[in-house]
Amino acid sequence: MGENFSEGQVDSKATPGWVYDPLKRENLGRSVLWALVASNPVPLGDIPQFPGCGIYALYYTGDSELYEPISSLELQVPIYVGKADPSGSRKGERCIGPGGFRLRDRLNKHARTIEAAKNLDLIDFQARYLPADDLFTPMAERLMISELKPVWNMILEGFGVNPPGKKRIEGRRPKWHQVHPGVSWAEGMPERPGGAPKLEEEVRLHLKTHGPERKSASGVPLNLVPPRIGPQ
Repeated sequence: MGENFSEGQVDSKATPGWVYDPLKRENLGRSVLWALVASNPVPLGDIPQFPGCGIYALYYTGDSELYEPISSLELQVPIYVGKADPSGSRKGERCIGPGGFRLRDRLNKHARTIEAAKNLDLIDFQARYLPADDLFTPMAERLMISELKPVWNMILEGFGVNPPGKKRIEGRRPKWHQVHPGVSWAEGMPERPGGAPKLEEEVRLHLKTHGPERKSASGVPLNLVPPRIGPQ
């Protein structure tokens, strides 16, 4: 039989030390994140037709030395995460109907960008995506970036950017396009100081620290488990 506790006593071994609030903003976003990482991956070059906005993650499975620490068929660590919102600023609007394929369109845009790169192969990329209410996807995206630190979000910014206007074309080439040349509009922009080698070294250093993701005994990523507060 277990120990008997009088009223007012707390068994620190049996209580987690925190009360889970499913309606807390962060937890609503985290539920979207968990649904995303539990979804089945699809080749980025073969995205099906589907409506909606939402969140997505891209994974690398190729043999590039640069991304070797995160290249895996298990798709544990994303190389990039993002979201697709309704057009304009109409938050809370359902992104369906005519023209309401923004998540699919964004994934297809990424596929074209990778296909244009001279040193990447589209066949090496998988995607997980989740059509979801855009009230909660921003928090899910922030959580995924802050906890998993995808290298194309953290180091090689510029993968998902649109071509700059005429007044900005003289600015520096986006970091992603410096390392992965081939997209026509970026080729006409001035190179960054140090060129690709400097950025590649930053990528290697980043992936030494934020490489393969550890998992708990339950199979849930350790850095996605809600924190324990109070007695440990």
